[in-house]
Amino acid sequence: MTRPDYLKGTAFGKEAIILANDLPPYRLYLVNLIDRQYTAGQIINIRQVALICLVIIGAALLLVFVISRRLTLSLTRLVRLMSTITKKDFRNYISVSGSYEVKELSKAFNYMLDELNDYVHKLLETQKEQRNAELAALQRQINPHFLYNTLASIKLLVQKGSKETAAETINALISLLQNTISNANETITVEQELENLRNYVFINQVRYGDRIKVSYFVSPDCIRCELPKLILQPFIENAFFHAFNVKTEGTIYILISKTDHSLVCEVADNGDGMEFDPNDWVPDHPKNRSQLLTGIGIQNVNHRIKLLHGESYGVRITSVKGEGTQIRIVLPLIEDLEVTGDAV
Repeated sequence: MTRPDYLKGTAFGKEAIILANDLPPYRLYLVNLIDRQYTAGQIINIRQVALICLVIIGAALLLVFVISRRLTLSLTRLVRLMSTITKKDFRNYISVSGSYEVKELSKAFNYMLDELNDYVHKLLETQKEQRNAELAALQRQINPHFLYNTLASIKLLVQKGSKETAAETINALISLLQNTISNANETITVEQELENLRNYVFINQVRYGDRIKVSYFVSPDCIRCELPKLILQPFIENAFFHAFNVKTEGTIYILISKTDHSLVCEVADNGDGMEFDPNDWVPDHPKNRSQLLTGIGIQNVNHRIKLLHGESYGVRITSVKGEGTQIRIVLPLIEDLEVTGDAV
């Protein structure tokens, strides 16, 4: 069989492809007409198909991106909120939304925050109770020590027969106890502290006479400021009992002023002084117990201040042998606006 011949032509009024093939065994000549227009319509346009495929692939990728973005959006927000825990913010609760997995993670995260907030609250309450117990213990240590020395002075007056002076001393003690022990507040104003100090100084001057004088230098704008009770008394007591053993007389200076953020109280004397390195001073250190700074009250004041207000506040001591000692107490600046008073 030979290869069929073809040609382009018109048949029955239509463009056609004519195929012809001779079949000698059968003495036939096979002719085939193909409609050219119909055949061309069946041929695939490769470029068009490729374009359609690209459009389908692009649409599929866009759909996958949108779906994945929607699924991960809640998870991304959850991760961002979790990262804020390191900033000490335990109130970043999140809405429960998104896929099932993200919802479960959100519920677990919110539950964790609830548990963490409950724990922090209980911890703060425990620390507060512990601090109050320590402060109460320190206060109980200071008060008996102070009362012991005051009552000793009154006893000497009674033994000497100075009844009127003893009565005045008892009245000063009563006033002092009313403002310290009977007052349940942990802090008092500078004005109240000065009244307490004057009563205490009166009691001690009755015993020591005029050889130890006390001078007050208080800034008028400090009268309304608050400070812990009995914070200055132990240092004044220490000066009365220990600062003038070699020198027979001298002066104790009480200075109170304030800076932008702090209340500064100083108790200074021009007494005996001592060899002292302020950088080595630790209230409870054994090497200081034989020095001038002895007494339960002195050792506890610095600890008491730090319990109340933190490590940035406390006591600073400087002393020069033969020249005197200076106590500098730095406290936070807290004002009671309801209290009024005149300059001292």
